Amino acid sequence: MSESDDLPPLLLCLDLEAGSRELACEAARYAARCHMPVRVVHVLQSPLDRRDRAGRLERLQALCHKLLPEVPETHIHLEEGVPEECIVAVAEHYSTGPILLGRRRRQTVERIYVGSTTSAVISLAQRPVLVIPLPVDHP
Repeated sequence: MSESDDLPPLLLCLDLEAGSRELACEAARYAARCHMPVRVVHVLQSPLDRRDRAGRLERLQALCHKLLPEVPETHIHLEEGVPEECIVAVAEHYSTGPILLGRRRRQTVERIYVGSTTSAVISLAQRPVLVIPLPVDHP
């Protein structure tokens, strides 16, 4: 099955932090069960991220190759900017199906000052958003 078929791809949002492996596994199960392609989006937010662009792409490719082997098609997008805006823009541009994001437990102070990409995507997206709770104790 290809993206030209009627089934829109799942948009998997990976930040390569703790829990990304588990989130990719969940995406693989979901996509395989639904026979849908996957688009992966990773947002580069800082100059340090941008300098490490090739390394991040390589890590994403390795993760997808290992954990998404049964998925019909997987496309990886590296975007630069505000995560929630980039995620929603990719979803709109490629007419994806659901957006799959992870949620980590954060302390109250961190939630107040750091904000939540997941909450913002839920508010901005014009499509279903699936939120998977992620473990916090291992990368």
